[in-house]
Amino acid sequence: MNKKAEELKYGYRLVTSIDIGLIGGGIILTALAIVFTVLSYATWALVLCWALGVILLIMGVSWHLSMAFVTNPAKMKAFQDSYLDVLRGVWDGKGKALDIGTGSGRVAVAIASEFPEAQVTGVDTWTKMWGAWGQTKEGAERNATITQVSDRCKFQPGNALELPFNDGEFSLVTSACCFHEIRVPDHTVLLKEVIRVLAPGSTFMVCDIFPKGYGVKSAPELIEKVQALGVENVKLQTLQEAGLDLGGLFGIWGFSYLSGTKKTA
Repeated sequence: MNKKAEELKYGYRLVTSIDIGLIGGGIILTALAIVFTVLSYATWALVLCWALGVILLIMGVSWHLSMAFVTNPAKMKAFQDSYLDVLRGVWDGKGKALDIGTGSGRVAVAIASEFPEAQVTGVDTWTKMWGAWGQTKEGAERNATITQVSDRCKFQPGNALELPFNDGEFSLVTSACCFHEIRVPDHTVLLKEVIRVLAPGSTFMVCDIFPKGYGVKSAPELIEKVQALGVENVKLQTLQEAGLDLGGLFGIWGFSYLSGTKKTA
């Protein structure tokens, strides 16, 4: 097998194309506006080109500042390392682990690689839309095979709102940057499902945009709400507080690590 075929493939392949399309389109329209101005074209054509050009440029720059990190291997590795560092502090690395919204398997594969006593299952809906972004079950399985953890890291279809598992089946449940993409009025229902499949005394860790979308206005309120679900040792920390800075606009979105332990009684 050649070296290129053995490369891990993570991230979102459309990000760069969208970046180029928006910024490139903005530059072209702005250039046309300048040409039309010099040639004294109709006012409506000038206004249209200037307006669309500026809008596309702003959208392109904003998109780049928000999403470019997912195509940066160093930053994605930094995120993975940060996630594992936090996880080591709340889990002993033994037993069955579930990764929800696993995508291309980055977190699931990393957990299996880092914790040799873990049996990891990654679930996702892998819709056609996410397939266009490079997130597929086949891709996740390929990454597990390349990392040589495919014997302990499996993938299967699963909906975060109704996980296909028994109550208390896992000693760890994780999810990274997934829950905010699911269209529900209150994302707390996702945490309820996490807790359902978690064994008493076991841990979950979710990276998501908190507390937005969880029916509360502040971090303390979110912690109280999670505790009311039968969880103790609840901890919420931003990525920056965990020592991770991905740059761009990512830091202002509110991504944080939420962890806790399901009560035994």
